[in-house]
Amino acid sequence: MPRLSEPAAAAAADTIPPSWHEGFEGQHELLADFSCIDTACGKRIVPNSEPFPLDNECFSGHVMLMIRTPDVDDPKKSPLPSDSPEMAKSISKYMKGRLRRFEFQFRVKLKKVPTGPLFLGCDVEETIKIGRLTKGLTSVLLAMIRRINSGFHYSWGADKGAKKNPVSAEDYEAGNFERTHLSFPLEASMDRIVITKPGEELPKLGGELMETPESIKRRRRMGAGVIDWNTEDTYTMCLWSAYMDWIKWKSMNVAGVRPFSMGIVTGTQPIYLSVYEVKGISNEDYKRTQPPHFESSKNVFTRLEFAHLHKTVGGYAQKLMDAREVALETDTEFDSESELFDRGILSERSSTHSSIGSVDGTVDGEEEDKAANGDDEPAVIEPEKTSVDEPETPSVDEPET
Repeated sequence: MPRLSEPAAAAAADTIPPSWHEGFEGQHELLADFSCIDTACGKRIVPNSEPFPLDNECFSGHVMLMIRTPDVDDPKKSPLPSDSPEMAKSISKYMKGRLRRFEFQFRVKLKKVPTGPLFLGCDVEETIKIGRLTKGLTSVLLAMIRRINSGFHYSWGADKGAKKNPVSAEDYEAGNFERTHLSFPLEASMDRIVITKPGEELPKLGGELMETPESIKRRRRMGAGVIDWNTEDTYTMCLWSAYMDWIKWKSMNVAGVRPFSMGIVTGTQPIYLSVYEVKGISNEDYKRTQPPHFESSKNVFTRLEFAHLHKTVGGYAQKLMDAREVALETDTEFDSESELFDRGILSERSSTHSSIGSVDGTVDGEEEDKAANGDDEPAVIEPEKTSVDEPETPSVDEPET
């Protein structure tokens, strides 16, 4: 898969239009390298800012992206700007003393009640091809995930051009295939779920969400079906992790594994996070049969695209960048990402193989382990040796995952 060499990455920076940083004024200078786009409307979500509205046929609500910025660990070397908004300062303070690299908070009110099991999924558009070394590393991570997440499901994906068991064109068109993905029962995988009855005060997004230890244990033990989903209550949920740094586009803090670029697993593809329902099956029948998660059997509630200015190619972020470059060249002005989406500019995934900065990459097999990681050596598995990229102090009252 293509990757950017250091000269190419430097050249890419010169092609980035100023509009890429719109909305990031006062934020840490590296935060704008990360892109999150709501694929339903084509709008880019600014992390460490105000909650972003979500509204579709399934639910209405907000999402808040809280990203650990470098100032949390080294405020002298990489401080926040003096004109940082209060929310950015508050989130930076919130992250201190915690291991997590990010926390995503959602507040939703359902418009219809799901009848099948709900999942939190992470996927990519194209089937990934990885070498033996990377597959061994990935297997360690998958085994660790399976141990701590009941109901964990994954697939290496389907490939129309595969030599063994290829997906037919008819099945692919009908959605009778699985993308390369990881997914977890929503009720068990969220770190906190707070249910607010009508008339009760809603928890504030951007701070700590409080759930009783008994409730957390019950959710993780029972999994799908433990929550009484309805259209009256408001559900405030959060997901956090110490293992993924979106600004660096690296997996970190995994015991026995050096920090490594996500590019050695996903190549230059964006990553997608979605909440979806498996249709046509009850929670009980799902637990008994464990069916595949075909695209045709999924009812997607929301899907967010995560991309990186210097690490990923294609997707909505590429389209947005390309459209804005065209606008600059033609003196055309667009009011927002949603206008680009409405005009059809963001309606389809880009198939280009240039970077977001319009710089060609090169293909280099397993050697990508070294170059994508940005280290002198590729990521490898080492016995009982924990790597932490930056000094951090774990919270004394809160287990981190």
